[in-house]
Amino acid sequence: MPVGMERSDTGPHARYTYLKVWLLFVLMAVFPLFMHLDALPLRVWDEARQAISAWEMWQSRDFLVTHFEGEPDMWSTKPPLLIWLQVAFISLLGPGELAIRLPSAIAALFTGWFILRLCIRHLDAPWMGLVICAILYTNVGYVNVHVSRSGDYDALLILWMITSLCALFSWSQKGDPRHLFWSIVLLALGVLTKSVQALIIVPGMVLYLLYRRQLMTALKQRMFWIGSAVFVLLVGGFYLGREAANPGYLQAVWENDMGGRYGTSLSGHEQPWDFYIRLLIDVHFSPWWLLALIGPVLGFASRDERLRHWTVLLTVTAATYLYFISSAETKLSWYAAPLIPLLAGLAAIPIQLLFIWASREEWTTPYLRWRVLPYVFLFVLFLQPYASMVGQLYHQREGEHEVAFYALSHHLQDASRGREPLEADVLCHEQYAAHLLFYVHLLVRQGHDIRRVALEHLEPGMVVLTSEGFVQEDIERRFLFDVEHGEEGTRTYRLRDVRWEEEGA
Repeated sequence: MPVGMERSDTGPHARYTYLKVWLLFVLMAVFPLFMHLDALPLRVWDEARQAISAWEMWQSRDFLVTHFEGEPDMWSTKPPLLIWLQVAFISLLGPGELAIRLPSAIAALFTGWFILRLCIRHLDAPWMGLVICAILYTNVGYVNVHVSRSGDYDALLILWMITSLCALFSWSQKGDPRHLFWSIVLLALGVLTKSVQALIIVPGMVLYLLYRRQLMTALKQRMFWIGSAVFVLLVGGFYLGREAANPGYLQAVWENDMGGRYGTSLSGHEQPWDFYIRLLIDVHFSPWWLLALIGPVLGFASRDERLRHWTVLLTVTAATYLYFISSAETKLSWYAAPLIPLLAGLAAIPIQLLFIWASREEWTTPYLRWRVLPYVFLFVLFLQPYASMVGQLYHQREGEHEVAFYALSHHLQDASRGREPLEADVLCHEQYAAHLLFYVHLLVRQGHDIRRVALEHLEPGMVVLTSEGFVQEDIERRFLFDVEHGEEGTRTYRLRDVRWEEEGA
């Protein structure tokens, strides 16, 4: 039996193994991805902006141009594939956090599903596929409020990037030209999700084909050119259509998604070159990062050709992706999220070898007749990370620096769910407020009389809900008021009259 691979078997025993693995996969994925998915209110960046855009698209039925507060969104210029899915779930479930976040959670589920499927079909290693998914779903760099449990782009982007890589690997192993076609089309869906970020894996794919000496073979395939034509039709069709409907869009795309973001630090997000490496080691891929370094060495040394090829694909794609995002001036923690499945694949290789070693027949004794040792090994290895992840999600809490910021969000969320009364008819929030506006829309739809009003337009008779300290100070300086409600930094003011000194002024 080759090192690192399980024995290929198509008999009843293999089918029973596959059934166990698939069942364990579903049980393992459901809690980290779906438990209490709608518990936290919408996050300010960038989930709430997508939520507003989805809400406005759902109401306007303009499926080409995304809007924010009634105007074409020229700040978040990503294509609208995620927004379309959110609109579909709003239509199905009604507006709310669940409809906004379900596309990402389902995308994360299918990402693991495709990885496991590839490991079963092309590597004869179902348990290694399950280990990859276990690392993925216990990893705070992937299961967090900006990736798989969020209304952000990243989980859906990762799905298309990983499935594109899986399709390329399938083609390189089996030679079915349909897999090459789908690899390109899936990349197009990645671009329609988060613009050019999906294409950062292309250099790794090219290096892998060069290593396999299959690049020219791929370029001669008829399905390669058909797939490329579909890519141009889907991506080019959207961008040109959006530009025709919303002149200036392509210039905004260049400034936000391409040259501007890569060549300059947008919104002050400037970090040192090794920012992502330190992030992965210290937080987002801890404690698996050391195994991810050992994995390529063991994978390259394997006698199984398929494992070597899989190791090469993961290694060159991860290395080139890390190089490109590290070279960009704008650095954000979630840009590293597509690395997590790749590194999980590498980290699983040493674990797979230990699993195979523990499965040897010489370990069978009258007391271990069923070879339970390898399964005990996996259970012990992942018990603490999985229990920790589930515990964190079951008792979801904001960090200390977020409690005051999201206090008003919790108040509006509770009011929209009927947990507490809404006493105010005005929301006054001077700073960026997408995370609050969604709930204002939701409350209005439920029949509440509430709207957002700027500080300078407040008048006596209004009942004002606010959480910003400088707004509260200004209200208390300008008006005679009663405090109707106040906790955790939020206050509801009933404005009775203007103070005399303000009138005199």
